[in-house]
Amino acid sequence: MFKRSILDQFTKWKAGSHRKPLLLRGARQTGKTSAVRLFASDLPGYMELNLEAPGEKSVFERKLPVRDLISAIRLSKGNTAPLRESLLFIDEIQACASALQYLRLIYEEVPELPVIASGSLFEVYLSGSGIEFPVGRVEHCFMHPVTFREYLQVFQRYDMLEEMDKLPLKDYAFPSIYSEFVRYTLLGGMPEIVQALLEGNEPESLGGIYSSLFISFLDDVPKYAPNRTMAEILRHCLETVPAETGKRITFAGFGGSGYRSREVSQAMKTLQRALLLHLVYPTGQLEPPPITNKRKSPKLYFVDSGLLASTLNIQWSEMGTGDLNASFRGVLAEQVIAQSLLSLHNHTIPKLQFWARNKRGSSAEVDFVVQHTGKLIPIEVKSGSTGRLRSLHRFMEECNHDVAVRFYGGPVRIDLQNTPNGKKFRLLSLPHFLAENINDYIDWLFQNQSG
Repeated sequence: MFKRSILDQFTKWKAGSHRKPLLLRGARQTGKTSAVRLFASDLPGYMELNLEAPGEKSVFERKLPVRDLISAIRLSKGNTAPLRESLLFIDEIQACASALQYLRLIYEEVPELPVIASGSLFEVYLSGSGIEFPVGRVEHCFMHPVTFREYLQVFQRYDMLEEMDKLPLKDYAFPSIYSEFVRYTLLGGMPEIVQALLEGNEPESLGGIYSSLFISFLDDVPKYAPNRTMAEILRHCLETVPAETGKRITFAGFGGSGYRSREVSQAMKTLQRALLLHLVYPTGQLEPPPITNKRKSPKLYFVDSGLLASTLNIQWSEMGTGDLNASFRGVLAEQVIAQSLLSLHNHTIPKLQFWARNKRGSSAEVDFVVQHTGKLIPIEVKSGSTGRLRSLHRFMEECNHDVAVRFYGGPVRIDLQNTPNGKKFRLLSLPHFLAENINDYIDWLFQNQSG
């Protein structure tokens, strides 16, 4: 299973005139190795090293001059193709500190050789290793679970993609696409799941794959932990995350444990670096750049909506309402919107924020905020009457623009709203499946729908 958007990024990267080694980052089981192999399938000089395999990392530990290193690798792989027609893929690079340091040397001394490096535990390893990262000598690419648009590409639903590219979406297209999106949300975007569906397996038969994926994450815990105590805390946190997804959490005693705030905080940050979860912190600002307030409790999101649904044992029968916000307390709706917004960050560390304002006698909280052309746009994931969005009204009353966004289980619509103090603003309501198109719709509203 592969992601076409990643292959397009690889192609653009390889053709670049100032190409640097590409560091491919992402959680385990998101298809990084498969994507590289597919991309390299037409290259005559593909060379792959897995540095967790016995003997594969020894070539880096011999401290050879960089061109001798490349010659040694080429000999071992039988590669006689020109360097420009080759590709060196260094998988599990975190297993060898010398290999990471060689990335800078390859960039400086052998720029004609394209190099991709990856590592499922790279994020965790690097943070505590003391290894000097080759800043400015590598490019970054983040892999996320398969998005809805990529899911439609895999199953060749180009008719739906064509309708989604019409701006605004036509009302007639909403029911069919939304029904498919609910299915996607419950199944999720883990590549092994999507591949199984592509091979004709029924959704109800995939429980074993979900269990295997989650167990593989748990099995990695000892690799993340410096000692047995931290391994136990990490395991507890990872097992508890699904039940706490979508909630604001406190670290002390997380999940009914007796663990201290500092211990849980360290564990959560480790799992976040492994991209298995996302801690979304609040900002109290109304204009960019939004400064994160890490003294306040964060909201928690998991790696994938399908894995979340399976772990929580959400049944297909519980998704029959036709509105994700009304299904399973709206947890899956918030999760899949968070996932979609995070997928827009392909070259930077994925990060989301929500807005919170606490004053004596009142409080307000908006699900997400995104920065867009000098403005901070509030986003709510809610159904029901637009007049009940009290926190959103409070944000809009104080901000310097007149556009807010709501994701819900209905077609595209624009409602003119008034805050309690009389400020007029436009509420752009979008079906959940257009989260990946949010920037296009905000541009469209500002350019063509003046209030």
